[in-house]
Amino acid sequence: MKFGQFEIIRWHPDVSIPQSINDVMEKIELADKLGMDEIWLGEHHFSRHGLVSGIFSMLGNIAKRVKNARIGSAVVVLPFHNPILVAEEAATIDILSNGRFTLGIGAGYQAQEFRALGVNIDEARQRFREYVDVIRMCWEDGPITYKGEFIDIEDILVIPKPVQKPLPMTIAVSTSPESVDFAAKMGLEIMVGGPTAVMGQVPQVMELWHERMEHYGHPHEHIDLPAGMNIYVAPTMEEAESDLLGLEDEIDREFQRVGNPRDAGGKVAAGFKHWEGRDKDRITGAAMAKREGILPLVGTPEVVSERIEILRSKGINSIRGTFGKAGLEQEKALRCMRMFAEEVMPNFVDEPVPAAR
Repeated sequence: MKFGQFEIIRWHPDVSIPQSINDVMEKIELADKLGMDEIWLGEHHFSRHGLVSGIFSMLGNIAKRVKNARIGSAVVVLPFHNPILVAEEAATIDILSNGRFTLGIGAGYQAQEFRALGVNIDEARQRFREYVDVIRMCWEDGPITYKGEFIDIEDILVIPKPVQKPLPMTIAVSTSPESVDFAAKMGLEIMVGGPTAVMGQVPQVMELWHERMEHYGHPHEHIDLPAGMNIYVAPTMEEAESDLLGLEDEIDREFQRVGNPRDAGGKVAAGFKHWEGRDKDRITGAAMAKREGILPLVGTPEVVSERIEILRSKGINSIRGTFGKAGLEQEKALRCMRMFAEEVMPNFVDEPVPAAR
């Protein structure tokens, strides 16, 4: 199996913003030293849900600190950025990391972020799809010309070009079949986690992606899609559960209010209709996940290993972990990572289970 680290840097009220960021950078350096395969960073704005607003500056810093693991964005919210600048930034990070960068992208979903940045959330899907085309063209040799709904350029040479040809791209999806189909049509990998994991729908979303890749004639049998998961390992079950108790309650309450594509009147933005029943889906999905034995990766090394084995039996061979929670003592977060690397990861060095279908 492949194991990586994923961070959006949630902000606990008892920890300063500079300390929160510096603590995560320490965890990232440790993850690389412990032999994790990948380091991922996700963009967010204007709430305690995530402090990574300057995602490319942080990725450049990580490219300098991390010597072995691949690094990636999970994700850059494309509608917030000029796609030509994204192409340039991504190519620069690829150069700085000696060809170890993957550009993860998404359409975004938080109405508050769109409003504050002056971007119409009803255009998010259209902008996203056009911007994907523009970015891929920017990395090709020679100047480009593009005339679309949002981008209109002629004979522009975009430099620098990435080291990798092509630079890998991956698209964040939730449970929307349209998003999965678009990624497959473009021949791009997907990343799933967050609410998809909470609702226990990761295997189903992965299976749909493989089906659509087959439909469009893209090779896919060799690809193990990653799943994002929260992970916490401690010496005892009691400590594992009590250490995390209540830490992110305030963050989660705020996120319930702002972390969705609804306007002030509760109307869901165009292109986000699958969010209309999201609260109900979370409840029923979590119950379904528990019935299928999909449980949080929280506990002793033995318990976490058993729960990963269940995920593995469902074709999940790549996990990106967020280790601990905001507000957890830094020493306990680092201990968790060391225990995971030393007592869990060695249990999964054999042949992988075939990818989910």
